[in-house]
Amino acid sequence: MHFKGAYATTRACWNIMREKKYGRIINTSSSAGIFGAFGQVNYAAAKLGLWGFTMSLAKEGERRNILTNCIAPLAGTRMTATVMPQEAVDALKPDYVAPFVGYLVHDSCKENGSLFEAGAGYIAKLRFERSAGVQYDLPTLSPASVKSQWEKVIDFSKGATHPESNQELLELVMTNLENLKNNSAPASGGSTFTNESGLISESIFEIMKIFLERGEGKHLPPKINAVFGFDILKKKGGKPVL
Repeated sequence: MHFKGAYATTRACWNIMREKKYGRIINTSSSAGIFGAFGQVNYAAAKLGLWGFTMSLAKEGERRNILTNCIAPLAGTRMTATVMPQEAVDALKPDYVAPFVGYLVHDSCKENGSLFEAGAGYIAKLRFERSAGVQYDLPTLSPASVKSQWEKVIDFSKGATHPESNQELLELVMTNLENLKNNSAPASGGSTFTNESGLISESIFEIMKIFLERGEGKHLPPKINAVFGFDILKKKGGKPVL
């Protein structure tokens, strides 16, 4: 019910929202999904699944003004009455969460793809945090080498970031591949992987950026579910081809 119910409801209205080029979707997660909960594995898995569901809907619907967010509310209900004192259930009224949801679904709200905690008048946005991490030397990577720098892997005190897409991880991975190819020391950042053709990834992404900013192929997405593909040409001055 927790996950399939949300999917079924969204599926029923999605095409209508696409046609109208307007929609607001609020999925209801839980702290059990975000942080885990002893004895609630099935419930926690479903509730965290709604967060991934939310993020995908947010990306797919944004260009059609369909905005999707996710809340983890704290409220007194028939379910929480089984684990909370009655006075707490009475104090944590759903009425104190409803105004926040009312704002999220209003046409003036442009928030999209976000996760919030809300309860008893308290509202807060949550986000992921990534430690600076360690780029290991691939030829010597082993359980022992992982252990040797483990404190750096889990250290958030310096250089931590707040990732918003898997593209950021890809850039870091490509940096390590460059280090392997060049037999150089591991680096902590950058995105200049040299592939077999001699092309530099940083240059490739810059070409793609220019291509998209020019608006080439911009007419395609409204007509079809389009995916941009690029043939990267090594020849100087060569243009990427859609």
